[in-house]
Amino acid sequence: MLGLVLAAAPAASAHASLLFTTPTVGSSVPTSPKALTLIFDQPVALSGPTVRLAGPSGAAAGVGAVTRGQGGSVLTAPVRGTLAPGVYTVTWQVVAQDGDVITNSYRFAVGPAAAGALSAGGTGSAATAGRGATTVLRWVLFAALALVLGEAAAVWRVRGHRPQGAPLPRRWALPGVGAGLLAALGLVALIVGNGSLLAAVSHPDLGQARSRPGVLALVEADAFAVAAGVGLRWRRRAWLPLPVVVVVEGLRAHPQAFAPGWGVMATVVHVTAAAVWAGALVYVLRCALAWRGTPGAAREAVDGYARLAAWLFATVVATGTLNAVAVVPLSKVVSTGYGRLLLVKLAVVALAAGCALAARLRLRDGRVGVRPMRAEAVLLAGVLAVTAALTAAAPPRQAGGALPAAPPVSGPVVPLGARAGLIGVSVTASAGQVVVQLTAPGADAPGADAGYRLSATLADPSGRQRTLALRGCGTGCFVSPVTWRMGASHLTLRAASRHWAGGAASVSVPWPAHADPQALVRLARQLRQSGAFTLYERVTSDTAQGPGIPHSIPTTGARFLAGEPFSGGRAAAVDSVRNPDGTTTLLLGFPADRVQIELILDSTGRPVRESLTDANHLTTRTFIYPEKGEG
Repeated sequence: MLGLVLAAAPAASAHASLLFTTPTVGSSVPTSPKALTLIFDQPVALSGPTVRLAGPSGAAAGVGAVTRGQGGSVLTAPVRGTLAPGVYTVTWQVVAQDGDVITNSYRFAVGPAAAGALSAGGTGSAATAGRGATTVLRWVLFAALALVLGEAAAVWRVRGHRPQGAPLPRRWALPGVGAGLLAALGLVALIVGNGSLLAAVSHPDLGQARSRPGVLALVEADAFAVAAGVGLRWRRRAWLPLPVVVVVEGLRAHPQAFAPGWGVMATVVHVTAAAVWAGALVYVLRCALAWRGTPGAAREAVDGYARLAAWLFATVVATGTLNAVAVVPLSKVVSTGYGRLLLVKLAVVALAAGCALAARLRLRDGRVGVRPMRAEAVLLAGVLAVTAALTAAAPPRQAGGALPAAPPVSGPVVPLGARAGLIGVSVTASAGQVVVQLTAPGADAPGADAGYRLSATLADPSGRQRTLALRGCGTGCFVSPVTWRMGASHLTLRAASRHWAGGAASVSVPWPAHADPQALVRLARQLRQSGAFTLYERVTSDTAQGPGIPHSIPTTGARFLAGEPFSGGRAAAVDSVRNPDGTTTLLLGFPADRVQIELILDSTGRPVRESLTDANHLTTRTFIYPEKGEG
């Protein structure tokens, strides 16, 4: 039947044209293929070494005798043995019906790590919006906590050592609460402004205030506001509402994502100890300076603080170590920015402890070590600054809990589609992440919500391979953080479900994304003006059963365009990629319909190949145009 279909098709060219191959031209396959298949638009005859296969080094790889099928239009060459990962070149030679010998070649890759050699070009990386402002505001918030909580603890420690007639230093609790309130409100503004304080004023996204981070930031602001009200009437009790802020910090800090129970408690204890250590030191230092005329009282005040500080130091180190173990794998302490920040924090804490020890030694000599205490205070301010930076940095270990929905994209996106067995695969690559959506056959089919499973391997353009840490983001939805490298990265996906047969699929992700809506407008215009050509189409709903039977369809550009999702010259996402051979790849995304289209345009802008994926099908098409002078 296939031979009759192809033989009945009107000749689109004087020579035989290669329509489809398995593996597909320029693609990567996860495992070694068992055979090479070439499908032509007309019957062809064998000519000498019809199909040759060369490995990555150029050495010949074994293929068996080529057989003809479907009336001579399909050639199959079995692959001998198992092909190792790498890029392979297929060279073919056939005799067309007009008697001419035709030869050409194409490449494919085995294994995701080898696929990076197929493409190159592009650059890009992600930055966290508002990271600098977040760091500054959190430092102010932590400093405010330290001033208020540390002052309350220090007053309790030094009150009995006050010289007769000497007043206690003026309390800074109320200014500290005010600074904390401003910082908390600033954090709320960053959230509703999506990382921008200016956007929070010009066009705030008030819905973000109802998100978990927004609610937690509002609770902190409320706690500081209540503390300000209490402080205006009872300054000594201004600290009473602030344990709420400490608890919120425990709920929003990184450790709670990895150890929801003890991670929260460890953070609460860690923040409290660090705040009291720093704030008490500032107040005791002010006491020592105010009581210079009575050295004995100053020494006793510093001595009382030193005993408290020893316990606080031990608590900070112990809880900080627990949190670090929860968040940072030992293998990534030095190799990641987050781990290096932790090392900086450890070094600053050690220096502060050294200054505290120096002040303690001076106490033994009967002196008050004001200079080492000042240095200790400055270093503890640095500890709070590094802690603030850590809260705004992404930890190298990702929590395994599922997200309620896919995170919003940042910047341009690359839409890609594939099919793994009976499961549709939609891939959305954007700055800093990749989202994969799996779909079972039929929107209302039982398998549409049937325990999807997915694993993903990414090979960057240099060929370095790693397994992605996927998190759920809804039914059939998976997300992973990715820092895209310059060029084309290759993503290999293995999808499965309880009710539907899955399989493996590979897509190539060009980066950076070059948004080019006008390219689609130009293509639509050209298709409307195009004359007759022949379209060869294959459709499959199960890639495990093959790519489908080719059918030839005589058509015109206008008729073809009328049946395409981009007939109006628009798509939700349009990216263009220039290829080394002079062709252009257009990547189109229609996320509402879960449709992705990949179009290869020749140097004149005409489509020559198309791959369209939707929730239930994979459609591949080849365009054959009449040569000049043909009717």
